[in-house]
Amino acid sequence: MRSASSRLSPTLLAAVPVFVFLVVPTAIVVPMALNQSRYITFPPDNFSFDAVTGFLGDPGWTSAVLASLQAAGIAVTLAVLLGGSAAVALHGRRFPGLSAASGVILAPMIVPPIVLALGFYQFFNSVGLVGTILPIGLAHAVIATPYTFLTVRASLSGLNPALVRSAQSLGAGVVSVARFVYLPVIRPGLIAGALFAFAVSIDETVISLFLQSPSATTLPVKMFTDIQYNLTPEIAVSSAMLVTIATLGLLVQIFFMLRRRSIARMLPLTTVAPDQTG
Repeated sequence: MRSASSRLSPTLLAAVPVFVFLVVPTAIVVPMALNQSRYITFPPDNFSFDAVTGFLGDPGWTSAVLASLQAAGIAVTLAVLLGGSAAVALHGRRFPGLSAASGVILAPMIVPPIVLALGFYQFFNSVGLVGTILPIGLAHAVIATPYTFLTVRASLSGLNPALVRSAQSLGAGVVSVARFVYLPVIRPGLIAGALFAFAVSIDETVISLFLQSPSATTLPVKMFTDIQYNLTPEIAVSSAMLVTIATLGLLVQIFFMLRRRSIARMLPLTTVAPDQTG
């Protein structure tokens, strides 16, 4: 009989080029960010932290990072609340407009960003909010909510609606049902949705470009404009920072997933007693 390692080796070998194809173009920005030259080159001439120091000491870059974090905070908060609430509200429901309601929630995922950007600009300009962080965060929340909705809905797939009805029949109110029935089940989905929402917001460029101003410029917009007019290693530093943030988010998600599996293994198994009749 062939060992497990010999059976997995062809799969692992096939995965290596895929891994290299996906990771290398992303990780290549890290050595570029540590280049001593004042221009973006690869391979680096000499390694230095001058570009990192220049990035941290430049008010334009630091204000762009702060603006992106503020917009992401708004987007994550609203996406978790709206997407999670929508998933819970539609869980176990059966009515004629269910598919249409889900389609409306998921629509921002398929509408071209340029169309959304133009619509957001016209709306926020009519109410006098263009040029501040608030409309950018609100717009990011719209495009991030579908991700939270999907992750929470996936978490709810294992919840029997009869448990909710049982809790309600025993006198549990809305808050108690949400806290003791829904929240333990959807917590992994909320965490995953928050990470997705943060990643979507921190990376969004087109909508932010329409809604930005000199005092409200997000990091991707700053990178986009500097690539056109001021190609310096600080752009590679910002790219490396985004890669680091995405990697940390992935590690957090893996940690919670492994933690949930370890807790599930510690739970006692439910066994059914054999039939003693007859």
